[in-house]
Amino acid sequence: MKVNMSLACWPGFTHEQAAQHLVAPPVEPCFGQLTAVHTQIVPQCLGILDETLAAYLCLRYPQTQFRLHANVRVLPERHVFADLSNFADQKDWFKAAARISRMLGATVYTAHAGARKNASLREMFYNAQCCADLFRCPVGVEGHYPTQDNAWLLSSWEELRELYESRVPYVLDMSHLRILAHKTGRVQTALIADMISCDRCLEVHVSDNDGRFDQHAVCEEPPWWFSLLDRAHKSAVMFSEGNHRHYGRNLSGTDPH
Repeated sequence: MKVNMSLACWPGFTHEQAAQHLVAPPVEPCFGQLTAVHTQIVPQCLGILDETLAAYLCLRYPQTQFRLHANVRVLPERHVFADLSNFADQKDWFKAAARISRMLGATVYTAHAGARKNASLREMFYNAQCCADLFRCPVGVEGHYPTQDNAWLLSSWEELRELYESRVPYVLDMSHLRILAHKTGRVQTALIADMISCDRCLEVHVSDNDGRFDQHAVCEEPPWWFSLLDRAHKSAVMFSEGNHRHYGRNLSGTDPH
């Protein structure tokens, strides 16, 4: 099982600082040494991803295929909370991100479904298809998990089934599924198995939490969903989003930052 390093493993670092770990990716108890064949550039990293930085990353790390995830900061004047529910309202961001994505030679872009107040589920699916046309590559929708105000699309088992039954590509974040299972008191194992083995599953994200909220912890013990990873479609790329800044601090007992 090959699990790639997301730059989300180093939150709060600049893109350049986080990317330095691609030379020797960290080791995780459940997955061994992470690989650097693919990596996500993520909004958790600091700084603006412009054409100059994109060119530098490609030149410095030719062994790695970069791709964007979610709302990386690509506009110099502001940070934008862009997702697939507000695609039409954030066209400037999406156009800039698509330009950077093509410059990186990315074959996939993935984004969060977004807020329920901005779009219906069907409208968000349509936005994902429009986004794919703009990026000129498949766009995968990542779901959320339940909150008290039911704010987010794709935060229930029923909505995940609608996603599976649509023609829209998607991302499975296993840590989000753990929260969904914890908050609903049920696990739809058969649905997860069907979704992870489907050719529309573009990515699988792995990290750990206690079921209450997204903590991006490193998986130290195999979670209940661990055995399902063996069913992943051969074209799905797995990424660890475990926080290695936090994990390293726990191991050493000090925080050098």
